[in-house]
Amino acid sequence: MNPLDEKGMPLERQLRNWSELNVDPFDKHDVHPYTRTRVILMNGIEVEAIMFSHQFARHTDNPEILRALALSRRVEAQQQKAVNGLNPGDQTPLETTIGYEQVAVDLTSWLARHEPDPMLKQALDFALLEDFDHLYRYANLYDLLTGNDAAEFTGGLTEITPGRPTFIEHRHPYDDLRGHYDTHTVDPLSRMHVMTIVAGEQQTMNFYMNHGTDWV
Repeated sequence: MNPLDEKGMPLERQLRNWSELNVDPFDKHDVHPYTRTRVILMNGIEVEAIMFSHQFARHTDNPEILRALALSRRVEAQQQKAVNGLNPGDQTPLETTIGYEQVAVDLTSWLARHEPDPMLKQALDFALLEDFDHLYRYANLYDLLTGNDAAEFTGGLTEITPGRPTFIEHRHPYDDLRGHYDTHTVDPLSRMHVMTIVAGEQQTMNFYMNHGTDWV
């Protein structure tokens, strides 16, 4: 499907009833690993759209804009719930975490490979190191707690390679600062890359902040 070829649908026709929100989740034992990662990433993009529109609404008192935002926010909230509902209830937080890190590794590496801006590519390459580290550590925890191989969960599609020593991961907060792209000259592809990775990483951050202790 090429989204640019789609004609779209008026917002009023995108509202869903309960049966349309009550979707069937995938089977965690039979699902293709990339189906799981697509659900995770799409959910992150939907959540980012909701968070953006909420923030937008807080910065305007124009009634016409607020009405437009209210309608789009309702549609986006329903879309997010439908996508998130594809995740099965019997998938443990740690199994979900491994899916999150598979998203991080594969998505970051793909974006870095196609990123035209050298500075942004360097930032993505650096982030990829941490993504590999995280996947490796969670895979070890999965083995320790369940005796299972995370490579079976990821389908062997994403390499689980030993990460850096933990002490190398620690750095001063100032070292996390990055430059931004130029608003007026940036390649549209770079803009889309940044928006996509931010949505995915923000979802991961929120998940860990809320479920960091729910490891089983």
